[in-house]
Amino acid sequence: MKTSFDVIVIGAGIMGASIAAALVESGLDVALMEKGIAGAQGATRDTGGIVRGLELDAALRPLTRRGSLYGNPGIVHALYESALNRSGVAYIASAEVCGQYLEAVDSEGCEGIELHASVDALDNGRFSPFCAGECLLIERKGGTVDARVTVSNLCRYVSEKATYLDHLAVDRCVELDGHVQVHAGKLCLEATWVVDACGASGPLPRPSNAVHARTIPFTRFGCDQAPSMPIVAHHLNTYLLPLGRNLVQVGGQRRQRAEHADQLNLAPLDNEQDVMDRVSRLGYDRHHSLPVVTQVGWDAYTEDGRPLIGRSSAKSHVFIATGFCGIGFKMAPNVAELLAFELGGLMSGVSMDAAYRSVMEAFRPSRFAEVVLS
Repeated sequence: MKTSFDVIVIGAGIMGASIAAALVESGLDVALMEKGIAGAQGATRDTGGIVRGLELDAALRPLTRRGSLYGNPGIVHALYESALNRSGVAYIASAEVCGQYLEAVDSEGCEGIELHASVDALDNGRFSPFCAGECLLIERKGGTVDARVTVSNLCRYVSEKATYLDHLAVDRCVELDGHVQVHAGKLCLEATWVVDACGASGPLPRPSNAVHARTIPFTRFGCDQAPSMPIVAHHLNTYLLPLGRNLVQVGGQRRQRAEHADQLNLAPLDNEQDVMDRVSRLGYDRHHSLPVVTQVGWDAYTEDGRPLIGRSSAKSHVFIATGFCGIGFKMAPNVAELLAFELGGLMSGVSMDAAYRSVMEAFRPSRFAEVVLS
């Protein structure tokens, strides 16, 4: 069995599978490792997959914009786009918040972006009586993606052209001079570089206080009529994701946090009541809707809401790609492209240019270590 690689990616969620596929396509010798079944952990397992390019945080916009950053879409972008259902995404928010979203139009392009002074244009005015004073922003190019199907296709690509090892948990990684040993049971693999894409938990140490695990609760309820497209309801601090003609998924807000995912309390708590109270303010009252199930997933979060992408320290051969705060599925294609670009450059001795460094500056894992030291 082959035991030496250019890069080993640990974790086959949407992020790890995307990174591994992009690295394989770039010509590197890659192994993708997963402790269980691909796409069956954390946010990839439970995500509703609402894909939208408009982003309030300007630093995140290069990661969430649709299309290739360097003009060569590649396999990850292609598989992602083929899985995208372009239903559109509606934002219900104040005029001020809609204006902040529109600052991102320059990066996404104004085509397919609609701003309305009221919500009358959404579903024939279905929400108008309940959203007086709110504006409506529609991103026609947005929609939903089935993250689990996408991960399955990405892992198939990796297994056909490189090495994919599932049901194999990594016990530890040991950094040596210019390479990393990855220990998993009786197996010892070596790589020049390792990518930690393990989400909220994993075998590798991360910068102190940089990332934590947090629950992602959601409720599915039956109703008389689901919305025609996903809705991001800012005034309710939630989303509505249509799953069928009469079934909707909504996010809850009673969340728990812990240092690692296995320390989380995954009880539903009172999220169902919280969800139904809030969606009643959109007209889904108890007379016309019925909660079906409340479940709790988890993901990796950071205090500043920005992921950790980059080397764990200046001399380390371990890259970190985690802390995507539950929306890694909409950043995965561009993050994979960026890391394939950087790791390919490191393997060939090419330095990253100023434009690349400018994009990645906001995501350096070392920024948390710097806060602690100061």
